[in-house]
Amino acid sequence: MTMKRLFCSSLAVICVATSFASCGSKKDNKDDFLGKWECEKIVMDGEEMDNFFGVDAYAIYQIELKEGNKGTVDSAFSTEGKPVDLTWEKQKDGKIKLVNNEAFDGEEAILEKNGSKMIMSVADEDESSEDGKGEEVKMYFVKVDSFKEMPENPFGDLGSDDDEADEDEAEEADE
Repeated sequence: MTMKRLFCSSLAVICVATSFASCGSKKDNKDDFLGKWECEKIVMDGEEMDNFFGVDAYAIYQIELKEGNKGTVDSAFSTEGKPVDLTWEKQKDGKIKLVNNEAFDGEEAILEKNGSKMIMSVADEDESSEDGKGEEVKMYFVKVDSFKEMPENPFGDLGSDDDEADEDEAEEADE
């Protein structure tokens, strides 16, 4: 009888210990998203690019996701010239929704982990396209310790030679 009590008591202790371990706090996958993410490539309508209109992919978007559902986004296309604050929320499907329409031209931006990379999908609801669906743009991000420096003039000199000649003539006329 004593052996039976000892066995049952041991089994009860194991069951209780297992239930405590299984009910312990689980690390939230939210931590996988936290940090600095730099754009590596863009896929637009199935075409893969490492630059967009001559601007390197890293300068298109640099996103930092911080604790407390806060973060920043910087882009060479930004009129601000500095990172813009954003908020984000984790959805039930595990994806992250960026909640700052200014930074993404009013489009909904969704982040999804893919191995060690992150994919941002932006659906362009352009109804002027043939199928009425617009185009889907996917940007692939890599996690970095620090961001590359944004180019000062990412578009170079967009003026034409004719514009420069007109400016030279105007300067000579002023003299």
